[in-house]
Amino acid sequence: MNNVRNVLLVIGAILVIILGMNILSTIIGAVIPIVITALAAFALGRYTANRSLSSLASSARVAAPMIEKAAQTVIAVGTKAVASPPAEAPKTVRVEPPAAAQPPLKNPELLDPDFEVKTPEEIEAEAKRLEQEVSQRATGYDAKAAIEERKRRLLSGKSE
Repeated sequence: MNNVRNVLLVIGAILVIILGMNILSTIIGAVIPIVITALAAFALGRYTANRSLSSLASSARVAAPMIEKAAQTVIAVGTKAVASPPAEAPKTVRVEPPAAAQPPLKNPELLDPDFEVKTPEEIEAEAKRLEQEVSQRATGYDAKAAIEERKRRLLSGKSE
């Protein structure tokens, strides 16, 4: 009877620990970020409490002439660019990549200098030709004879 009581106490303690860990993870994962956000919002609200929209509008009025001047400068530069005739480009422009632009090859001996690109029709014709060669080689193959030959070679002529 005493052992059953001890086992139940241990199981109860484990459940309390697990529930405590769940509550702690909820507090750390959800409640603390909300509290931090609330504190930041409260602090910003108190900081901006003595400011008004009229001060914001007056600071915008101060910035408006600077923005207008920048816009006029952009418009003036744009009209000059549109008014001037475009520069004529040379008839042939040849741009060659610099020699150092290509990375060094790891295995240059693997490059095929006679490589040619095949059309889909050529690839299909070659595939059909290879299939015919394989089927011709497979017709003369006798599996039982090959197995017997292999057994004979492995056993080197010994009888079973």
